[in-house]
Amino acid sequence: MALLAALAVSPPASAKDLLSLSRLLTPAYTAMNYAAVCASDPPWAQTQPAGGRGTAVQYAQHIKDEIISGLTHEEALAVVRLAADAARADAREHLRSSVIAGEATGKAARLNGWCERYANGFIGALIRNHDSDHETFLKQVAQAKL
Repeated sequence: MALLAALAVSPPASAKDLLSLSRLLTPAYTAMNYAAVCASDPPWAQTQPAGGRGTAVQYAQHIKDEIISGLTHEEALAVVRLAADAARADAREHLRSSVIAGEATGKAARLNGWCERYANGFIGALIRNHDSDHETFLKQVAQAKL
């Protein structure tokens, strides 16, 4: 949050909208976090959602590369930190409310169910949306960099 506050009071010399760029990156990082949690289950890791560019990790890297291309090191660092912080907070909240809350017994089953239903759906949607509407995504990135 300190980084976000710093950006709000002292925007970079360029007109780039780093907050918008971080918001474009956050879903990819969220999918990557979900995949990291779910990959602790070997069967899930073998059947995780994937697309033409690979798994959630490869999509996150690809999307990050598209977003930070042409940014200064400081701008890229700000975008990545904002997105990573937001993605971690989202993953923690979903896990807290869906998996961790409740009886200690059954947590593994709740996690497996969460991965199969929620995480798979989120990751699959990210992959499908990125692949099917890539030009719109690139236009949004370009607009935020003006």
